[in-house]
Amino acid sequence: MKNELATNRAMKLVHTLESTIVERSKLIERLGLSYGDDRDLYKALGYRKTPNFSDYYTRYKRQDIARRVVNAPTSESWRMKPIITENQGEKTKFEEAWEALVKDHRIWHYLTRADRISGIGEYGVLLMGFNDVSSAKGLKTPVNTKSDSTELIYLQAYTSNNASIKSFVSDTRDPRFGMPEIYEMKIRSNSGSYSYSDYEVHYSRVIHIADGAEENDVYGTPRLQCVLNRLMDLEKVVGGSAEMFWRGAFPGFALEAEADANIETLDLDDLEEEMQNYLHNLQRYIRLQGIKINQLDPQVADPSKHFDTIIQLISAATDIPKRILLGSERGELASSQDETHWSKFIDSRREDFVEPVILRPFIDKMISVKILPEPTSGNYSVKWPDLTAPTEKTKADIRRINTEALSRYVLSPGADIIVPPEMFLSEILGWNDAQIKQAMTLSKRDLELDDIDQDVQDGGGGGSQSTEVVKGGEE
Repeated sequence: MKNELATNRAMKLVHTLESTIVERSKLIERLGLSYGDDRDLYKALGYRKTPNFSDYYTRYKRQDIARRVVNAPTSESWRMKPIITENQGEKTKFEEAWEALVKDHRIWHYLTRADRISGIGEYGVLLMGFNDVSSAKGLKTPVNTKSDSTELIYLQAYTSNNASIKSFVSDTRDPRFGMPEIYEMKIRSNSGSYSYSDYEVHYSRVIHIADGAEENDVYGTPRLQCVLNRLMDLEKVVGGSAEMFWRGAFPGFALEAEADANIETLDLDDLEEEMQNYLHNLQRYIRLQGIKINQLDPQVADPSKHFDTIIQLISAATDIPKRILLGSERGELASSQDETHWSKFIDSRREDFVEPVILRPFIDKMISVKILPEPTSGNYSVKWPDLTAPTEKTKADIRRINTEALSRYVLSPGADIIVPPEMFLSEILGWNDAQIKQAMTLSKRDLELDDIDQDVQDGGGGGSQSTEVVKGGEE
């Protein structure tokens, strides 16, 4: 009876998914249609209405900006590694075990790879190989969480194309209802050939990573999906301009027979040979008789405005600032506004996606299979470095600017009357109350010492007294 109910629920789920796919297919077919369906812009411009994984993957592998769109968020998110800690002061067994695991298995490397390839298709997976199975068939079984001898052997990252979902959890009472249960993974052989073997893998051996998920946690949005049309436009502009330069920058020739010339077939063959030698064999002269050469004007246009427009649209759609998209985020070209926007975007991505979807599920899995010990406090924290923290160069520039401002203030007569020193230090230089108090105290003491030194130099009855005061001050 239970099996029958589970089967019925599964059939209803499949029917719902099929209906949704059909409805979405109808909507997709409407893309680009206008003027009562008489004009199909997508067809005229060569856009794909239903792109597949291959469309995204080939562009990722071959197109420069496409690769940048996929890699930039991942590279920046993992550029500064997080600190996993229990906040106990002294290093705990959990923290020591985590550091050893990171070192022995290059954890950051594989988590970064899994994050990156998950953005090519609708999802990616990180396969965790444990020593609890004796053959590949054992991968279909749940991982053993009761043994104290379970070890992590390997990590492997796969795209959705090589890790298709064979079955879903159909029990509505299961917390994982609608999530993958069994994956069918294509694992490439180590022989160097492009041969793959299929393996069924239980979900407990996999970290499922879906970036840009919307209706469910299974399927995300490929990072190239919203800019695929613009990437095609970019190839037309860049490739077309290259072809235009190739054909137009080198001037063509128009060969015109003179009025009294008698051109025969043999003469035409000789003329063809002369032109071929001139164009391809570095011969810098042409022997002609009865033929006049007219040079055609070169036709080359500047594609930079078209290129810039497309790049701006890609930047807006991906939240990657234009200068950072073009790879100049470490140089002087990247404005502070771009860096701030990008840092906030990456902070949000680390908090909402990288940590809860990739990092914590992996750490929790290592704890559940007893590869990592339970945290002493029962919990652990993930501390990400501050991307907006100023660099040493920025700090040096700030100190230089503040010093110049303070010097001008001190050397400007009457400046302290308009803006009192305490107000200048607080509002202009941004000092806190303790810093201002210390500065004013030291400044007052130095002024008193200067007055005492002046009295000593002048001589007079106050000389011995001033000396005593100085000694007292030193004591």
